[in-house]
Amino acid sequence: MSEQIPDYFKYNKENDNKYSKKKHYELAAIEKDWPFTPEKYGYHPVDHFTGCWRGFHCLYEMDDLQLLLKSFCVTLDCSVASPPDLNGVSGKKGYGGFWEYKQVNLPLGYSGGIILCDELVGQDYLFGGYERMHHFRDVVELRFENGIVTSKIDHSDMMKEIRGFTDLSFLEQEELVVDYFSLYSNKWINYYMR
Repeated sequence: MSEQIPDYFKYNKENDNKYSKKKHYELAAIEKDWPFTPEKYGYHPVDHFTGCWRGFHCLYEMDDLQLLLKSFCVTLDCSVASPPDLNGVSGKKGYGGFWEYKQVNLPLGYSGGIILCDELVGQDYLFGGYERMHHFRDVVELRFENGIVTSKIDHSDMMKEIRGFTDLSFLEQEELVVDYFSLYSNKWINYYMR
């Protein structure tokens, strides 16, 4: 099974009232339906590439406190010679048959929570999804109202604590994470699902 390309989120994490360099977090969980779906904008992704069964992947970013779709890559049927523009940006044919849309900067009006993860730690785990938050060093939860960040919670220390429970089995550690993020039960993003 090919590792799937996740959606990434470029975000400045606050450290001692200073921002670190923007990092590319993996979008791991979402509370509600995501406001950007390719079909809504006239795209019909196909899965030409084993590493992207969904047929698309995105980079999201925070511009100050506003949530933006920064870039979008999509594979389309071979008969599509000229796909539609996205927020005034034309797609360019890229690597692996993807149409690439860069610097889209499309504001998104999402209301709800998301969880971002970065820097896999510990053993090399094979992921069948991204529900295993405690395998990442940095875990951040953001809450939005109409696309504007209203709160940020850093869960990294709690995930480190859960990793430290070495007397627990793999499944018992996972159950702790699910209980801890009860708001997101059954809301984890699984990029292996079509």
